[in-house]
Amino acid sequence: MSNTRKPMAIFPDVPRNRKFVDRDGNITDDWKNFIDQLILALQINFKTEGLVVPQETASNIALLTAAASIANIIYDSTNNRFQGNVNGTWKTFLS
Repeated sequence: MSNTRKPMAIFPDVPRNRKFVDRDGNITDDWKNFIDQLILALQINFKTEGLVVPQETASNIALLTAAASIANIIYDSTNNRFQGNVNGTWKTFLS
């Protein structure tokens, strides 16, 4: 059996089927938590210096073969290079 893991999402999932405000008009804990997590994720991934590209090791990148990886860009932290997925194959960007 292979040891595959799905990378964590960069941004939090929207709290579905949850009220946005309570009876007093205050934002609910579910939505407050979502907004806090979203703002933090945006601050981590979008900086004044530019967009932060997600990092993975070469062995984890090799596991990303599903159609969901097509057209993605990732930083290979093992080999210190950027890679892009073209039609299901990871290609190294020219330096």
